[in-house]
Amino acid sequence: MAISLPDARELSDEVLEALRLRAVLGCQLGFTETELADLLGVCRETVCRWWSAYADGGLDALPHDRTGRPVGSRRALSDEQAARIQQLLRTHQPEELGIAAALWTRRAVGELIRQEFGIVVAVRTVGLYLQRWGFTAKRQQQP
Repeated sequence: MAISLPDARELSDEVLEALRLRAVLGCQLGFTETELADLLGVCRETVCRWWSAYADGGLDALPHDRTGRPVGSRRALSDEQAARIQQLLRTHQPEELGIAAALWTRRAVGELIRQEFGIVVAVRTVGLYLQRWGFTAKRQQQP
């Protein structure tokens, strides 16, 4: 029975630091990068990168910062724009803002964003924004 490990990107900085140190120690003890990757639950390339950094510059050369994009970067809307859209969603109906929809659908919110800021956002991205903002899908009540 295989044990599934969490993706290393979901681990805390402290846990990642401990994995880096264990990988370096394992390489010093003669384990292969592949063996260490399997034991630590990371990619072999990651162990290789850590070991190469250590070999080139010691412990100080090991990466200490998160890799990848910072949270929130490359979003279509700035925080101010997102706040404005949320405020409009809470205080207005689509028809009041010139949008041909009875309810706030993802398409209607996308149209609002285009109308307010001239930014075209995919329907899927609008759904992610709505989820992030805490808006949930609701059925219209029948009379």
